[in-house]
Amino acid sequence: MVLEAVYEEDFLPCSYGFRPGRSAHQALRTLQSELWTKRLYWVVDLDISKYFDSIPHSHLRSFLDQRVTDGVIRRMIDKWLNAGAVEDGLLRRTTEGSPQGGVISPCLSNIFLHHVLDEWFETEVKPRLRGNCTLVRFADDAVMAFDTLADAQRVLAVLGKRLDRYGLTLHPDKTRIVDFRPLMTDSERHPDTDGTSFDFLGFTHVWGRSRKGKPMVRQVTAKSRYARALAAVTDWCRKNRHRSVPDQHRHLSSMMRGHFAYYGVGGNGRRLGWFAYQVVRIWQKWLSRRDRRSVVRWTRLTEILRQHPLPPPKIFHPYVTAS
Repeated sequence: MVLEAVYEEDFLPCSYGFRPGRSAHQALRTLQSELWTKRLYWVVDLDISKYFDSIPHSHLRSFLDQRVTDGVIRRMIDKWLNAGAVEDGLLRRTTEGSPQGGVISPCLSNIFLHHVLDEWFETEVKPRLRGNCTLVRFADDAVMAFDTLADAQRVLAVLGKRLDRYGLTLHPDKTRIVDFRPLMTDSERHPDTDGTSFDFLGFTHVWGRSRKGKPMVRQVTAKSRYARALAAVTDWCRKNRHRSVPDQHRHLSSMMRGHFAYYGVGGNGRRLGWFAYQVVRIWQKWLSRRDRRSVVRWTRLTEILRQHPLPPPKIFHPYVTAS
């Protein structure tokens, strides 16, 4: 894509979403390393309300004017922006939002936040702060971390105004400052903060201890994602309990491998084990409901698992090494 090649030269290292050679796990690894090694204990967990539906076309076009002047490409982009959105079977023309289902949407959304958030943070925010800070962004999901609470409060105070200037809004309930000091409990946290852990890209970030007893940043499956994954397994088993055991085993194995491939990060082994155990329980439940006579006891289930073993939990992305 031409736009991708043009803007890859401009995008900053803090941006990871929808870029070639970059992934969510690289963003998670960077965030864990920054929090752990630089001791950035005050986290701004920001949430932009309905970001992909709120991008003003006028501001987006002004940003594109700075780098894209080819008439053919601009006309193509305008066609995408003017395509509108289908709601309840009706076509609605819009003056904001990225194209619904368009292949260009991720790139355009990245371009917009590159100018609105990334560049602003690097060129205007960082030089004005007393301590260290970092920004990690994957599409519209972003986290800022600071050396001091005062810096975090200063940035959060102006962040809403910055986004509002470009037609975006911070979610008032989900945007917060987190007291991420090591092994801090909710009763001990600073009164001006909200919570001692935060979610980013499906992982809850908490402090734990290494095998040597030293504090370390752990990334574990967020409760909402864990529940969603089990709900998907339950729904599939319920709707497909009529299939043969080998067919069910093949599909469940695929679902589990996909789950482990994403959530298999160092320190998350316990929740991967919980997930594997619950999948077995769910499978047993719906195998037992195929008909009135097909109750599957544990002895029968053990025999099924011996013939058709499900994938064991596996760590695909080990810990970063703190220096």
